[in-house]
Amino acid sequence: MASEKKSQNDHGKLLALLLFVGAGALVLMSMGPEEKRTAGQAPASVKSEKFEKNVNKHLMLTNENIEMQRRRMEIENARSNGDFNSTKAQATYEAPSGGVDLSTDSRASDVARELGRGDRQEDQPMNPHEVIQKELFNQQQNAEYTQAYKEEYARQFVENARRGGYKVILDDQYRVKQVVPLRRDTAGEGSGEMFDVTSGLAR
Repeated sequence: MASEKKSQNDHGKLLALLLFVGAGALVLMSMGPEEKRTAGQAPASVKSEKFEKNVNKHLMLTNENIEMQRRRMEIENARSNGDFNSTKAQATYEAPSGGVDLSTDSRASDVARELGRGDRQEDQPMNPHEVIQKELFNQQQNAEYTQAYKEEYARQFVENARRGGYKVILDDQYRVKQVVPLRRDTAGEGSGEMFDVTSGLAR
């Protein structure tokens, strides 16, 4: 087994050596004599000279364009400076005659007014009596709204306390008057204490 591996290694080395020598021979044949090398380099130098000429020509044209634009801007600035201080009379607006209807379409505002979303319009200016009546009406509406809000808030407060296991009793000003636990504690099962918030003591 060892001899087979050794012979395979020798064959591999020999093959690599032959490939290296063959590649070297191909490179030497492709290079050829010195005269061919200089002839091959001449077109490259000609190409580089043409390239340089084209680049130089392009740079010159670009410089000329930039210079022309700069001069044009200077001329325009000089002209505009003369016009800057002078004032010209402006023509007044004249409405075009005929053909154009500039009236607004009132259909959208009519629909909004029918739906109660239109602009508020006061029919007549109000006299002092109407102003006072309007203020009294607004105060009454605000008081009714505030009362309804307090009642609903108190109802929700009592309901949330009941869900939490307490019965809450409120007075007329919606202040907590009494709190009674609904669930009985295991330690004080028979006590049934009732808490009076105003005195802070258990009865």
